[in-house]
Order: sequence, then C-alpha cells, then structure tokens
Amino acid sequence: MKRIKLFANILAVLAVAAQLTACLENEDPYTAGFQFMKPTNVRTNVYANTSTDSLVMLSQGPWQIKADTPEARWCSIDLLTGKGYTIYGLGVHFDQNTTGQQRLAQFTVTDTNHPDKAHASWQYLQHATRGDGSFGSAALVKSIKSSDDWTVSISYDAKCRPVQLDVKSPDGTNEQYRMEYNENSETLNIRTANGTMTGSMDNGYQADRLIGGGDTIGYAPQYYSNGMQMSITNAFNYVASRLKRTQAFAYLLGGKNLDPDTQHTADSLIYLCRWKLEAKPQTVERYKLEYGTMDNRYQTVDVNQLLLGMDECEPLQLISMFRLCRSTSIVTRAKAADATIDVATTLNDNRSVRRMVVKDSRRGTEVTYDFEY
Repeated sequence: MKRIKLFANILAVLAVAAQLTACLENEDPYTAGFQFMKPTNVRTNVYANTSTDSLVMLSQGPWQIKADTPEARWCSIDLLTGKGYTIYGLGVHFDQNTTGQQRLAQFTVTDTNHPDKAHASWQYLQHATRGDGSFGSAALVKSIKSSDDWTVSISYDAKCRPVQLDVKSPDGTNEQYRMEYNENSETLNIRTANGTMTGSMDNGYQADRLIGGGDTIGYAPQYYSNGMQMSITNAFNYVASRLKRTQAFAYLLGGKNLDPDTQHTADSLIYLCRWKLEAKPQTVERYKLEYGTMDNRYQTVDVNQLLLGMDECEPLQLISMFRLCRSTSIVTRAKAADATIDVATTLNDNRSVRRMVVKDSRRGTEVTYDFEY
C-alpha cells in the first residue's frame, strides 16, 4: 500500500498546512493542494462600484475553477483552468451593483487529477452601496446651486467616482479639485491649487487620510478623559487642515454599526473652524441632530454637509470622499443651545434630492439648494 501525501493550504498566505496521509493501492506518491496569496480570507468584500480584484495562487497539480453560484454572472475570473507548479495571477471582474441589495458569488478550485482530495472555495460579497456610501443605482449629482450664489460642479468617470470638483463662491473664487485613482498602486491623488494630496486607497476608491501641498485631510480619533482612544463606532473626528484654515467635525455616534450597507446616523456634531492667515474669530458650534425618514444614499453627494452653509462646508465631505461621515438619513433639524437649523427636503421620483431649504435661526438665513443630475 502506497503513502499519498496531500498538501493543503486553503486560503492562507504562504503558510504550510498540516501534512495529511491517505492510502491508495498501486499508485505512486503525489502532492495536491493549493497556496493562495490572494485572497487572504474565505470572503472578500467589494463595493457596488468596485470593478476588479485579483486571485493569486499556486496549485500542486492541474486545476479547474467552477462557479458554485452560476447565477452570479456579475463576477468573472480571467482563467478557469491551468497546470500545476505554476503561480497564477488572475484578474477578477465585477459588474456594478445597481440592484439595491448585497449579492454573493462563490467559486471552487479543484485539482483535476485528484478532485476528491484537493479543492478550495472562496466568495466575493458585493455591497449594495458604492465606496462613497451611496447606493449603486444612486443618481450622480452634476451641480448644486444655492440661493446665496454658490455653485458646485462635479464630473464622474464610468465607475461613478468623482474626478473633478469645482466650488465657485459668490465673489467669483473657484476652488478646484482633480481626482486621480491609481488601482495598480492603490493610491488616490487629489490635485488642488496648493499641490497634490496623496493617500492609500481601498477597493472603494477612498483613503483614510490625504497629505500633501501643505494640506492634511482625513479621519482622526477621539479620546476619553483618561487618554484611551474611543472606538470609531462611538465617535471620531474629520479634520481638514489647509493653508488658510483648519476645519474639524466631531461626530458622536454612540455605538453605531459603520459596516457598508448598514443604516447609521450621528447623534451630534461639533464643528470647529480656526483661521490661520486671516484675523477671524474661531468658530465652535455644537448641535444635536434629528433625522426624518428620507434616505441620504440615493444621490452621490452627502446633502447633510450643507447644514452649516457652503462657506463652512468641507468639499471632500460633500462629495463623500470619506464615507464614514455620511449619515444614511437626511437631517431635518440641528439644535444648538441658542439656535435651531431646520431643513426641508424635496425629492425626485427616484428618491434623490431635488431641493433642500436650510433655515438657520442663529445666522438669520434661509438658503435654498437646487440639485441637477
């Protein structure tokens, strides 16, 4: 009776699994099994507008990949058969998810010489929402015009990613942003008048932090009084430190689930603005937030960022380049100790925002925002 050595390393990075033995009469010893460099987990999560991933593996023998979910034609792999003792790097491709629901694709690779001895399965879970937190079918906001003479213009690529943002103020100043997504190096570059900001990009085409040209923008933790860092599900800061001023938005969530596709809202907001080059007073505002039934994921922009007016709006938050800042419901009221901001929103037939009216008792203003798609 011959000894058969089965080499198995299923979905572990370059790790050698335990040696298994079996008996088979009148056959020579053989090795069978797989090493996966990517993916590194049984399930890989991708966003509604994630277009590609990769599969990197070594098979000890000839192999074949089959789809266990044949109805999941939205997910495909470049090559489905190959030979042994060769490292394969294969492209995995995803159609955009416009269904409004999560969907799953599962594949199994099998050693064709020993299908009962060596096989491995893995999955791709595609979220209903894009990397920016909007639904995969959400309308692309092309422009926002306000009654106080601000104009926002946005352009997108085929993956529904913003590639150009222009913010024109009433005095004619035009603040411009140009986004460049490098999927090979997994980096995001944003070009502004101050230079180029760069950050590491996830498969939702977003970065945790962007640095460059004198600007630093991104998430920052909050801390308890004893110095311990809070969980991001309880509270976090978004800080935009620019040449002229620093804006900080402190979000208190109180233990919300921030996973993609989950519904979550910030309980309160603290806004700080400190000017660097101009002799303007520092602003600190605190608001308790209330929400209605309108969903904030049916358009690409985060309309809640207009709560304090365009002059205080941080543009990258408005286009939801930092998705954790997007509450999934639209604010109806923000209450401070001495003021109230009331928001009235009108929707299109596809549930995207058509018009928003923001009435601020502290500033004594009422501003209307009209959205074009």
